[in-house]
Amino acid sequence: MKRILLFIDSLGAGGAQRQLTGLAVMLKRRGYAVKVVTYYDHPFYKYILDDDGCEYECLNVDSKLCLPRLVRCIRKFKADVLISYQTDPNALACVAAALTGVKLIVSERNTHLSIGLKDRLIFRLYRLADSVVPNSYSEGDFIRDNFKFLKNKISVISNFVDLDLFTPKGGGAGRPRRILVVASVKASKNTKRFIRAVGRAKERGADIDVTWYGVNPATTDLPANVRYADECAKLASQLGLDGCVRLLPKRRDIQAAYREADIFCLPSLFEGTPNVICEAMASALPVAASRVCDNAHYVKEGVNGMLFNPGDIDGMADVLVRMAAMADDELVLWGRRSRKLTEELCSAETFVGKYIKIIDSL
Repeated sequence: MKRILLFIDSLGAGGAQRQLTGLAVMLKRRGYAVKVVTYYDHPFYKYILDDDGCEYECLNVDSKLCLPRLVRCIRKFKADVLISYQTDPNALACVAAALTGVKLIVSERNTHLSIGLKDRLIFRLYRLADSVVPNSYSEGDFIRDNFKFLKNKISVISNFVDLDLFTPKGGGAGRPRRILVVASVKASKNTKRFIRAVGRAKERGADIDVTWYGVNPATTDLPANVRYADECAKLASQLGLDGCVRLLPKRRDIQAAYREADIFCLPSLFEGTPNVICEAMASALPVAASRVCDNAHYVKEGVNGMLFNPGDIDGMADVLVRMAAMADDELVLWGRRSRKLTEELCSAETFVGKYIKIIDSL
């Protein structure tokens, strides 16, 4: 069996980190020798590796000084394949692969809407990779259209969901409708417009209650995000929404939060394959989401949810009003359809099987 080294910036509370730790565990269970390496010590998801006895090492060094240690780690572990997630780790992995000869799979987690200088440099570095794995169909199309020299290396692998962990709550919908959002509180997640939309929905009589899990500790978040989160809290207060809009810290047992909700919402300005939509669907929740990137691949209008323009506050409010007014049995039916779609599109077996196919081909 090949020896697999998986590389990412940290094991912090992000979607890429959750996917990489899950991939490590799945590969280990299938007999591969596996090790996970990071350069920042944020161990939010380390327990997943610990539970399955996956080897883990934190290099405890800034990314700019990481390359020599990564090269030594690859050689010491005698890795056959290096799998990297996220932009900066991908760039480091490309150089490390060139220096060590290890086979390289880079996972492209971004959703590009335009191309900057850094993007051009990164995608040119991907020439050094053996396989490029976007996690969204929209990003796969973007790379093929703009970097044709990579088109034969691209394999789209959507995110997986643990269908045993994220399960339906049982029972029907409640009143007020409990709306759940799981996303970092920052500008790209569109929190301010969403808060305004909630205010307008309530003005129109919507009986809703909102919990947003996504506030990062000030010690680990960017200053701009900390300021933005403070501004969002003040906005909710100014609109008189203190009692029905709660912005709370990220939650490790998020599966319990899904089971407490009636409707899931993700108002982001852009997404790739959003873990949280897939988790919500696996938990049998109907979904309201912005009409961007791959969201329409998972949220089928009038089948298991509704889509809206993330820049249109009134349109967002209209969706909240309409879904809040739906009959209990109709919401439950949409939730069941969500679960069925997730079983078809996002199983762990499909996810790891696609990676193994690439690994075995190298």
